[in-house]
Amino acid sequence: MGLEFAFEELRAAVEEGEDEVARAILLRLMPRISDPLSAELAAGYSNVLAGRLARDAVMGEVRVAELEGDGFSVSLVLSQALFDELTLRPGHVLVQAITRSIDLAGHQSTRVSDRLVEAGDGWALKRDQVLSIPMGIDSPLFGEGFLAVRCEWKVILGAGSVETPSGVFPLMGVQVDDGSLVRLSRELPTQAVEPVELARYCLEPTIRPEGLLERAVRISPDLYAETLDLLAESAPALPPARLEELIPVLAWLTGGSVMRANGHEWREWLRLRALAGDRSESLDLPDASMGADNSLSEV
Repeated sequence: MGLEFAFEELRAAVEEGEDEVARAILLRLMPRISDPLSAELAAGYSNVLAGRLARDAVMGEVRVAELEGDGFSVSLVLSQALFDELTLRPGHVLVQAITRSIDLAGHQSTRVSDRLVEAGDGWALKRDQVLSIPMGIDSPLFGEGFLAVRCEWKVILGAGSVETPSGVFPLMGVQVDDGSLVRLSRELPTQAVEPVELARYCLEPTIRPEGLLERAVRISPDLYAETLDLLAESAPALPPARLEELIPVLAWLTGGSVMRANGHEWREWLRLRALAGDRSESLDLPDASMGADNSLSEV
């Protein structure tokens, strides 16, 4: 196998995210390199793979805590267990707060706000250390007339660098789990609803759409994926009219819009989700939008 072909295989593996394959190709390739240009190219790929190894070692999540009186404290929690010490230096830190409301008729409103947070000189993570970094305080308004309000916080770390005992490498694509909470109308029961209960009621023609939505908003956000999996399994048995009635439920569970997708499009989305079998987040929503109304009044 010539160097040109080997570098082409290496490039393809890196672009497709097959990092273990890329490392194996690079390991076989290095002893055969003798010219400076190939050595520089191989070093570039090596740095990218080293950065990805460090990136994948980092566990990140957004945690939200309710404050006494008013507001929510948002924190980014980081940890890693691979290196003695690792320092993240993101190019920027973007905090995105998304507030979605829905009423009993299924009408939705969405508000999105962004802010940048200073990362300073970066964040040093020792092995098995849990580091909590303040991301600010938010005070979403919860008004009257809504069945439920769903608040989500995302922290996006821009491309930068990561330092390990082996050196400094490019950093891109650190995964951070979102933080979320749901506030219910005072008229709703407080008892949580399990995914299997909603899935069962969807198959009952006597349950009105309002009743389905009232149950959907009482499901914990941690169980939305499981609920969607169950609905995907039962979708083939749902008549077209019933699936149209489920659009507000599906929009609530996915964070999608009720405005741009019809029952047929949601049925196809559920079919693809059932085929995926892995709760893949890469499956585009049928409307592929945040919602038609980007203002949330008195919520």
